[in-house]
Amino acid sequence: MRRLLFTLLCLFTLSCPAHADEKGADKPGEVSAAEVLVSTPKYPPNMSYEPSLGVYEYRVSWQGIGAANVKVYVEKVDGEYHVTATARTNRYVDVFYKLRYRASGVLAAGMKPVKMEIDQRENSKVKQDSVTFLPNGDIHSVRWKRGKLISDEVFDPQNVTLEPFSAGFLARSLPWELGQTRHFDTFSGQSRFLVSLTAEDRTEMKVNGELRPVWVIVPKVIKLTAGDGKSKLRKARIYVTADERKEILLIKSDVFIGSVNTQLVSFTPLADTTPGPQFAKLQDPNKVVITR
Repeated sequence: MRRLLFTLLCLFTLSCPAHADEKGADKPGEVSAAEVLVSTPKYPPNMSYEPSLGVYEYRVSWQGIGAANVKVYVEKVDGEYHVTATARTNRYVDVFYKLRYRASGVLAAGMKPVKMEIDQRENSKVKQDSVTFLPNGDIHSVRWKRGKLISDEVFDPQNVTLEPFSAGFLARSLPWELGQTRHFDTFSGQSRFLVSLTAEDRTEMKVNGELRPVWVIVPKVIKLTAGDGKSKLRKARIYVTADERKEILLIKSDVFIGSVNTQLVSFTPLADTTPGPQFAKLQDPNKVVITR
């Protein structure tokens, strides 16, 4: 459950390095984030893409049983996008595993990363991460455990390196074609991942009684830094509206035992959001209708 929830949280941005899977990566003989050698394309952003501003609420369930709630807040401040994602296990899961997770990111024009902060409270464990993308291209990463500083480093990634928020929003801004794959070098605060997203299918989903065109995106993740980074997530499919909103409606995930569905429950627009079509919620949160 621990690793799965972290992975799902990152999938909401169409990028899925799992923060909780990172172990080591700074042990003797292992490859650190600064030592990774990888080359990924530099995708020109679609400057006309404007994410809907407001609060998205999702429900995470395993085999139909509710496990957690996720909220994603999107707002625009002085020309920059401020995005916050939170995950919280429900009171039934809290009995044996309690998670309170918050990740915030600031994106400049063109979905360029500015800063990301993570606050992870897992049972009695408390961790914080802060990542700043410096003007010269370097990355400043700081990590704490229970308020104690454990690492503070600045490194040159020598590649177009993003964090989960910027990678996800950049991917959503781009035009897609069936079968197309895009690659992103993604830094989570400790480890770097090669995230590949493939447009596997184009279908329709019923939202608020209307059929909407949807891309089915399949992510594949390779951990570039050393350490035990294996995830219990076998395969995931992300259903994203194929329109100007590029909103995530559903994530279907196959895990070691059973499956996990993460589906949109509601969207509350900000008061100053430009009037337009909004995907308020799935017609029936217990049943997703997909047609060809």
